[in-house]
Amino acid sequence: MIRKQKPKVIILESNDELRNHAGSILSKEGWQVRCEHVSKDALDTLAQSKNTRFALFITNFKLPKMEGDDILQKVKSISPLTQRMLMVPANKPDTLISVINKAGVNACITSPFKDEDLVNQAKHCFKKFKHALKRQQLKRVSAHQNKQMLKIAQRLKKKDDVYKHLIDKKNAEKLALESKKRSAENLNALNANTCISNLMDKKAIEPAPDTFKKEFITICKTIQDLFDQVITRHRTDSLNLNLKEILDTVKKDDEPSSQKLIEKIIKAALTRTIDKAAPIPVSSPENEDTAVKGTQDLLDDYFEISISKNQIKAYIKKIKEPGDNFPAPGLSDILDLLIQKQVSYGILDDQAIETWISKSFVKKIIIAEGEEQVPGRDGEINFNFETDFTNPGKISEDGSIDFRERGDIPYVSKGELLAVKTMPKKGRPGITVSGTPIPVNEAVDPVFVAGTGTEISEDGLQIHAAIDGQPHLDALGTISVNPELMIPGDVDFETGNIDFKGNIVVKGMIKEGFTVKGINLTVQEVEGAVIDLSGDLKVCAGITESKISTQGNIYAKFINHSNIMGFGDLTVSKEIIDSKIMLSKSCINSTGHIISSEITAKTGIEAGKIGTPSSQPARLKVGVDEHIETLKTKMDKDLEISVGKTGLLKDEIKRLEEKDQELYRKISEKAHIQDRAQVEIKKLKSSPADSEKLNGIKKLTQKAKEAEQELNLIFETQDNIAKEIQRARDQISILEEKNKNIVIKKKALKEFSKKDRPLPVITVAKTITQDSIIKGPHSAIILKEDASRCKIRELAFKEENIQFYEMNISDL
Repeated sequence: MIRKQKPKVIILESNDELRNHAGSILSKEGWQVRCEHVSKDALDTLAQSKNTRFALFITNFKLPKMEGDDILQKVKSISPLTQRMLMVPANKPDTLISVINKAGVNACITSPFKDEDLVNQAKHCFKKFKHALKRQQLKRVSAHQNKQMLKIAQRLKKKDDVYKHLIDKKNAEKLALESKKRSAENLNALNANTCISNLMDKKAIEPAPDTFKKEFITICKTIQDLFDQVITRHRTDSLNLNLKEILDTVKKDDEPSSQKLIEKIIKAALTRTIDKAAPIPVSSPENEDTAVKGTQDLLDDYFEISISKNQIKAYIKKIKEPGDNFPAPGLSDILDLLIQKQVSYGILDDQAIETWISKSFVKKIIIAEGEEQVPGRDGEINFNFETDFTNPGKISEDGSIDFRERGDIPYVSKGELLAVKTMPKKGRPGITVSGTPIPVNEAVDPVFVAGTGTEISEDGLQIHAAIDGQPHLDALGTISVNPELMIPGDVDFETGNIDFKGNIVVKGMIKEGFTVKGINLTVQEVEGAVIDLSGDLKVCAGITESKISTQGNIYAKFINHSNIMGFGDLTVSKEIIDSKIMLSKSCINSTGHIISSEITAKTGIEAGKIGTPSSQPARLKVGVDEHIETLKTKMDKDLEISVGKTGLLKDEIKRLEEKDQELYRKISEKAHIQDRAQVEIKKLKSSPADSEKLNGIKKLTQKAKEAEQELNLIFETQDNIAKEIQRARDQISILEEKNKNIVIKKKALKEFSKKDRPLPVITVAKTITQDSIIKGPHSAIILKEDASRCKIRELAFKEENIQFYEMNISDL
């Protein structure tokens, strides 16, 4: 049994008595009533009703902050199907016309109103709402059917294209076969007409002795010319065919036909040629290659091909002029020589080459020219503020920092231009005269992200300040303008955790168990806290048992039992004890002491003392950026998880769409039942009435009604499926945006890692104890004894073309 849901209505009225009275009337009539007295609350309720729409929205014309027609305009934009009723004072009839034109209301009722008038108007609106809902559902069905028809049409067009391609292919094969057939027929005709009599018939020559002899001699000369061309290429004497000797060799008992005479002439020509220029290439492919090679070797005596160092230009130079033993080469000879020298791209046109061979007195010309590569231009960002402002304050003799003495701090006003980006220009690959591509490096497109307190232009090339404050550029390329939050005391239970998109100044300390997130943080002391910043951390005293992550520099008096990850430098004036530190730049502890700590710094470590005889050895690694690699690994894992979730959501959408597709089939069946019932009812009504026909009409009407109810249930199911699909698509959009941000951050990490060259160097101002472990990118060392005032660095050297690395200790 289908459970009938109550229709929903919102009543917006500032008068409590009128609002409660109207709500009571509609509740008794089976409406689910929501009463509001503030327009914003009513509109928010309407916007959030995603599962079940409100059928009706009733409001008074005059409200404290917004007039009713303006409210109903917003209702129409939020939920177009929701019916809109306006209550208008009875003494303002002119208001009705303007309201109907402006807000497009569906019903009006004058106040004070009769109860039955409100009920009737509400029923009328609910009926119109159901019709509008059904129209929307039918539109969706029609749109689905149109989409299906479009897919069918596209499939048919695709098949048509495939068949057309096959027909074109068969036609091409047919033309090729016809061409082969014609060639075969021509060859047969040629073989059948190689006698002189046939040639004379074709040329319409009289079969007189003189003309016969003249044509025969012409054929002999033609054959002799052909063989002379081969002989000339092989530097032999010319071939002289003696017709008398050839004719004398014909046996008297043989019939001296023209066919046999021609065969004798060819045989004699071959014999003479073989004798004078052995071996002569006749049919073997290997011999043909040898003949070509011989010709090219000969051309090398007369022409010189040279190629520029950048492989872009090829030159040809005449060494000596052809003589009697070597006729002038043709275009094909020069082209063959170029191919032998692997010159195949950008060759001069044929006419220019022929002109140079025969007429030009210029000895050397450019015979081929490739294309030079056009380097790309990296994108650039020009900043209108100081991006490397790192003055933490004045460092006192005891190592503490006075943050009041910081000099001039950068400051911008709202609307001020912060940065301008110049887009990269793509390069163009080149190509050598041998046809080899010359690649170009891809132009770098720098990360350009507008953070909090900024706004980016429509073209994405300018960032302006959206507020007054201090400008900031973080390590990953995000530009922000930051207001300042002042905490007069400690960060504790009174303040709670702090997440502020700006600069934070804490006059006291950040206590154990609390988290602070922001841009730059200035604080007296950090103890047992979690700090996550996109800027600098400045601690007047020290950091104890805390977890720190920053994109800027860190300044502190001491660090004890803490984990620190940072993109910038870590500057500590006193000790670093039992801590794990990963830095993308340097660890600067020139006057302090490193004890029992594990420190990785890409651009080196400076220390006063390292280790003590009684403590665990220090483990120091330089010249590598484990910080960036750790972040990349985490991003890759996050991206993999996010892509996996996206795939599952897409599978869910596919399953829901298949279920929705099945519902469309059911809709068609039920709609067909309704249509057939209506047709049958119409037929029965047109004939004379009797009890049997009336009973039939009743059954058909009931059948149509049941189909209508089932259709409504299907439409409701479809609505729920549509909501589930939209929910999944919303989640996919969120995940894809997250994936996009991860990709941008990975790109920013890659750009950041290129800024500073790795420096595998440790500088010790005082002493470093034995058993300290020092690692570089390719080598490591464990100190066997104490050392003082020294520099430990990784050096590279070669032995027998093999690259070796070692850690070297030298005095300062």
